[in-house]
Amino acid sequence: MAGDEETEATGPSDETIARLRSRAEQLQAARRMRQHETEAEAATGTGTEEETGADVEDEDEDPFAAMLAAGAPLAHAEDLVGGADPFTEHGADPEAERLLDRWAGEERDEAVEPKRNWSPLIAVVVVAIVAALAFVGGRALITSSADDDTASGDLLDLGDDGSSVLDEDTPSLEDLTSDVTLPPGPDSGLQVADQGITVVPDRFDESRREGTFAIIVQNPHDDWLAQGVQVSATFLDEAGAPLGADDGFVEVVLPGQSVAVAALFFDAPTVPVAGMDVQVEVARWRETGPMEGGFTITEVQTNEAEFSGVRTTFLIQSDFEEPLTDVGVTAVYRAADGRIIGGYDTFVERLDPGVPTPAEIDLLGNVDPAQIASTELYPTAAFGSVPE
Repeated sequence: MAGDEETEATGPSDETIARLRSRAEQLQAARRMRQHETEAEAATGTGTEEETGADVEDEDEDPFAAMLAAGAPLAHAEDLVGGADPFTEHGADPEAERLLDRWAGEERDEAVEPKRNWSPLIAVVVVAIVAALAFVGGRALITSSADDDTASGDLLDLGDDGSSVLDEDTPSLEDLTSDVTLPPGPDSGLQVADQGITVVPDRFDESRREGTFAIIVQNPHDDWLAQGVQVSATFLDEAGAPLGADDGFVEVVLPGQSVAVAALFFDAPTVPVAGMDVQVEVARWRETGPMEGGFTITEVQTNEAEFSGVRTTFLIQSDFEEPLTDVGVTAVYRAADGRIIGGYDTFVERLDPGVPTPAEIDLLGNVDPAQIASTELYPTAAFGSVPE
């Protein structure tokens, strides 16, 4: 009796546990095979025995598992496990049966348990690493910049309080560009050679007025080129009071060249315009010395336009060595007494050296062609194609 109590207290022996483990592996293999067959039948559309009604014998049925399902004790499974079972003589050992059930079900639990999704955690880690690298790189850049500023501090003229002279004596635009924009002076700048304006009734509404004006500007210097020329005109009455204003722009005035600005404007003053006050401003002067080349204009004809106003046709040729683009041409119309009636302008897209190019200018204002006795044309180069 004492021996029996000791056997019951110790549970299954090591040998029994080893055989149970081996049997559990056999059961797991059988389950895997049946699972694969079930999946294959589902994929091919083959029904089970209950679905098809066929009396199919399950060749892979595990008699040991069937006995367990029927409640048979482990003592009846000696032949399947193999060898003598030291605890069968006492009937089914609950501890051994529990171990076998647990080991046989381990694979099923592993298959049922869902795999953990680590993608969010990986994404968070990657973002954290990138942010850390950016922070470290930014601090390194700031530190390097501070070191450079410290190293170059001796190049600055510092005051007694350590501040830079640049803080108090910031150079003006004139100081920064004085080497290229300082003009020769008002007395020797561009000169207004002539001007004229005409105001007539609007061709569509006689109660309104429209007008045209032209201004000729001359560069008296043979070695200075003017760029960015703004010409502003203020219309004056007989008493010298302003009646309105308009302006024109010339991109380039070559050394020794005369250019013109002209325009057609609407809603002109209804009172007589006695004259204009003209102001000329140069954005930049450039010393070039005498320049070789120029423009040649031939076959000038001014006739009445199809609907109203006048049309001027001509040929223009560039005598410079390089091609020019966007060449401006302004027409100035004079009366028989020589006074300027007005004018208008156009642009020639491209001029190749020595090639006459046809062009035309249309002044579509209410101007009487019979009043025009002569036409003068003033070409000028553009910013992007200034002859060297």
